[in-house]
Amino acid sequence: MIGASAANAQGARIATVDMDLWFEDATDPRIAEATNAAGGVWVSGTFGMRPPQIGGLAKADRFDVVTHAHGLDAFEQEFDRAKSIEIDGVMLKILPLKRIIVSKRAAGRPRDLAQIPALEEALAVLTEK
Repeated sequence: MIGASAANAQGARIATVDMDLWFEDATDPRIAEATNAAGGVWVSGTFGMRPPQIGGLAKADRFDVVTHAHGLDAFEQEFDRAKSIEIDGVMLKILPLKRIIVSKRAAGRPRDLAQIPALEEALAVLTEK
């Protein structure tokens, strides 16, 4: 998990409407298996018409499938740096706050840049502990 949801899981308080899930390979069959097991539909995007997406679930619009993250190293390197955190009894790998800031700065979108002060404040608090 990356983005604002991962930041919130680490203590930041920023608004978000979805959970960004970063996959190294959108053709990995385990993604479809997990989505189907949860009652959803996995659209891999291999048709070349759309980015990958999760659909069919009542809350599916809250998941954003990411296959590239601006300003970050390769998926494998970032995965090795990721923190493990338990949410609702499920262990998740989340991008560390410092790396989320790097990615948001590199993306350069106004909504990402607007979140950086709050993210830096949260990082400062975490660093003091």
